[in-house]
Amino acid sequence: MNELIAAGIDARHSNKNNIAPFEYWTQEYGEKIGNFGGMDMNVLCSFDEKQIEEYVADLLSRLGKTHGLAFGSGNQITDYTPREIFLAMVRAFRG
Repeated sequence: MNELIAAGIDARHSNKNNIAPFEYWTQEYGEKIGNFGGMDMNVLCSFDEKQIEEYVADLLSRLGKTHGLAFGSGNQITDYTPREIFLAMVRAFRG
């Protein structure tokens, strides 16, 4: 990653939590590049509104005060993502 940063990238999007959790990227590289994403699409499509609120609150508590963060889906928002779940994610993040 440091070689990519040295080559000039200034942001990265998407991540797989089973490779490295989103908080790893924001804590390790948040001072150097922007990190976009954080919300797993599987979560968006399988959790209810209450679970989404809890998921986002937990993630934000683990992120702490970090730089270089744009929170959203780790992928595109699909047409099968329930609208109310997407909006619950947005509300939870905005606090």
